[in-house]
Amino acid sequence: MRRSLLQKLFTARWDTIVRGFYEYNFLRHFRVLPPRQLQINVTYRCNARCTMCNIWQMEPRAEMALEDFARVFQDDIFRGIERLTLAGGEPSLRQDLIPLAQLCMDKMPRLGSLTLITNGLAAERIVADTRALLGLCAERGIHLNVSVSLDGVGQVHDEMRNVPGAFARVERCLMGLKELQAEHPFWLGAGCVITRKNLYHLRELQDWCEERGIELGFQLVGFHETYVANIEQQGELDFTQADKEYLFAFLETLAAERSLSNFMAYYWDDMLKMYRDGRPRQTPCPFAVDSFVLDAYGDVYYCLSERKIGNCLSGDVGNASLGGPCSAIYYRPENLRFRETLVRSSCLHCNSGCFVNIGIKKDLKKYLWFLLTGR
Repeated sequence: MRRSLLQKLFTARWDTIVRGFYEYNFLRHFRVLPPRQLQINVTYRCNARCTMCNIWQMEPRAEMALEDFARVFQDDIFRGIERLTLAGGEPSLRQDLIPLAQLCMDKMPRLGSLTLITNGLAAERIVADTRALLGLCAERGIHLNVSVSLDGVGQVHDEMRNVPGAFARVERCLMGLKELQAEHPFWLGAGCVITRKNLYHLRELQDWCEERGIELGFQLVGFHETYVANIEQQGELDFTQADKEYLFAFLETLAAERSLSNFMAYYWDDMLKMYRDGRPRQTPCPFAVDSFVLDAYGDVYYCLSERKIGNCLSGDVGNASLGGPCSAIYYRPENLRFRETLVRSSCLHCNSGCFVNIGIKKDLKKYLWFLLTGR
């Protein structure tokens, strides 16, 4: 459901926006900011076989049960979380996803936004889970967002996800969610990973989503040794020199859609200058400032593109590679120094769009300057 600029302005949480501006532009220079955003990878099981991700090939391991999460959430660090993303793997494969979401809401009293990221393959289950999440969110005044992976129309998506009939299943999921959205408003969007395999089909996907009133977002493919563990696929999926002229033109169209409410235009302009001109990344990233990731094994990360910084199921609080509660891991001096090295090194060349709309909104002066000058 698309919202007008006025609707977005009137429903914006201006208290958190103003506080975020203060924290990003002033307070962070004097002390470590507490985490405001959290991503939980609730499982690494997955029913897709994506060309750009090897999570589905991970060896099965015991994942945290609901009671394990309950113990972890006793840590006060979770009380300040305002935005929560449930991801995977495929979250809908957890039979206790709804009780887990309810537990998160109970332990995170400041939570204002909950996002579910799904591949959309288990259409009926996902629609049912979304209906249940809507009920929980309504009771607590939490805004629900659902992002469904969609990398192309028809066979293009099937090939990207390596699942025959995947597009038909995702279409059924999206249409079911659209029907639910008409009953109970929530944000619904599709998320596309741009690779060489689907680059020349993106405009067709844009048209498909536009005709159905579904917001579409993009992420340039990245290659990492951690999380998606897809370094071996780089030769197959990365953009050749011949592809880049088309890619740059497409990024220019995304960057040109600037407005007071489209913060992603800044990010796409930044990506264009990174890829075309070799300029270091300018887009602020909350994972370098006030966010972290917790996964189903209890591993804690500042960023999923980098190594873990500890494990909250381990009782060894003296070992920097293990660590005790999430707060001890997040604030450990050795880990904070590691995060600072990332900001000065790999972060400068990172194309990740995770949480960037939040970071740009908080670091508002960059975005306003971009609107005024185009730079």
